[in-house]
Amino acid sequence: MPVILLIFLSVLLGAGAQVLFKIGVLQLDNFKFDFPGITGLLFTPYILGGLAAFAVSFFLWLKVLAEAPLSFAYPMASLGYVFVFLFSWLYLGESLPVLRVIGLALIITGIFFIAHS
Repeated sequence: MPVILLIFLSVLLGAGAQVLFKIGVLQLDNFKFDFPGITGLLFTPYILGGLAAFAVSFFLWLKVLAEAPLSFAYPMASLGYVFVFLFSWLYLGESLPVLRVIGLALIITGIFFIAHS
């Protein structure tokens, strides 16, 4: 599998995990940061899904690191900002303020230059 695809999948799964975590914590009522609260949190479907997505993302990232220069691969992780931004808008109904969109465009521009280097 091409390394760029591995990067894309790893970052996509990491961003998806963040959204699953957000959905999971939004469903909690009166969460307490103690052993029973954390145990209950860990076994909610969205949190488990996020952990699974993170685990797969982690192993894909290790494969990326084995195959690509770190100076190329790590900046590509900035795609996570793009995916989280889009997923938050699509699945969480978050707003798209103009300054965030401009910032996102700058990130995408930087990724484009790195990908073509």
